[in-house]
Amino acid sequence: MRDQILDVLLPHLAAVVAIQDIQVIGPGVRITAVAAADAAPCPDCGTNSRRIHDRYGRRLADVAAGGQPVAIRLTVRRFRCEAASCPRRTFAEQMEGLTVRYGRRSQLQERMRAAIGRTLAGRAGARLAVMLHCTASPDTLLKRVRALPAEPPEKSPRVLGVDDFALKCGHVYGAVLINIESGTVVDVLPDRTAETFTAWLQQRPGAEIVCRDRASAYAEAVRTAAPDAVQIADRFHLWLNLYKTVEGKRAANTRRHFAAVHEMHDKGVSIEVISKSLRMDPKTVRKYAHATTVEELLAPPRQSRRMLQPWAEYLNMRWQEGCTDSGRLFREIQERGYRGSSRSVRRWLEPLRSADAPVPKRSEAPTVRQVVGRLTRHPDNLTSGQRLCLKHILARCPELADLRRYVGDFARMMRNLDGHLLPRRIKAAKGSDLPPLRSFASNLTKDLDAVTAGLTLPYSSGIVEGHVNRVNFLKRQGYGRANFDLLRRRVLADTSRVLVTPL
Repeated sequence: MRDQILDVLLPHLAAVVAIQDIQVIGPGVRITAVAAADAAPCPDCGTNSRRIHDRYGRRLADVAAGGQPVAIRLTVRRFRCEAASCPRRTFAEQMEGLTVRYGRRSQLQERMRAAIGRTLAGRAGARLAVMLHCTASPDTLLKRVRALPAEPPEKSPRVLGVDDFALKCGHVYGAVLINIESGTVVDVLPDRTAETFTAWLQQRPGAEIVCRDRASAYAEAVRTAAPDAVQIADRFHLWLNLYKTVEGKRAANTRRHFAAVHEMHDKGVSIEVISKSLRMDPKTVRKYAHATTVEELLAPPRQSRRMLQPWAEYLNMRWQEGCTDSGRLFREIQERGYRGSSRSVRRWLEPLRSADAPVPKRSEAPTVRQVVGRLTRHPDNLTSGQRLCLKHILARCPELADLRRYVGDFARMMRNLDGHLLPRRIKAAKGSDLPPLRSFASNLTKDLDAVTAGLTLPYSSGIVEGHVNRVNFLKRQGYGRANFDLLRRRVLADTSRVLVTPL
């Protein structure tokens, strides 16, 4: 029974050593063992030898058992090599799967430390290692990660996916290459330029299909290094381009400026410096910085009434109680979280002053983003209220009704992979009275072959986007001590496989 328990609890020891004694000493467990084999191979010539020259003691740290640290006291034999032609006179035996030359930890614990470093990096990994009784410093764990193999394959996979990720957002970008068929990482490049990707493809031929976004650098690299490969423009990016077309140029610029201003303002950069850096008027920068959400900037002219809508019931109640002082009401709702101006409160109260009773609550007008979402969403995914609101909007704006029909036709083509209908859709868009739609169609013709392949073949960059998300997680996890070399090894060493349901 004792031997059976040891085989179950210590399977990595049972095959290579004979356990002589197990003792609980202090907070840990000490195992005394000797090698189970009668002979050992010479590390130089490989000849098995039985001639024992000497014995000595060796101590190894092993993985924890029952929540207690384990130390192995191993009696190691030194053999004489029996081959006359071998230059080595004596050698110490090594237990396969347990010991390595000069190692003071078992191979199982070393693999555990490498897995901890690969998954959690330095500081977080060191904290977990303490709990698992295989203590290691952050630097030691990162050394184990850097020792992992990170050589790219000699040949490119048949279906290759490529996309970029930010090393320093807005300044430095890298690129990740994915085997679309297996869902695994192939390599990580230090930048996203056409020259680097071209050199990689030329050194590793074999790509027959390349999934990419609409970036021209990747398209140029594939045309140069793999001219026979079929390029696929990802359907998600096509739909994103159409979404931005429906949203309009003003809204897209507003969102971009809002993100840029808040990124700098949150870091403590002054309004004047932001204004000079982004070449924007200081008043505009101040307006963007003080807005809590981008929807406040995209709102139509009656924004003040919508901003006051959460406090409408309170204002009506106070008005009925006889409080007609706009300044006092402004201070009261300001204490309750209102961030607008006192002038907006005065304007809101004007209808009440000219009427005997409070003005009934008006339905809030939909924002630009809400209208775009309803135009680009599948009709079955809209509520009855959203469908009714969209019906009223389309009745008032025939241009949006035409845009809605085009979006529906394009969506069905994407979902059914009817790429042969693309020329017809492009022709219809170019004949539209909406300039953004004509511009969208013109951009499709510049990359027509890749767009057609993306709307015809079942491959996409969905798996690549999943790995980009994982790369960003690993990058943030190693914040402060994550150079490109370490990040690349962690990405390549992580065997996680991203699965994405086809569109």
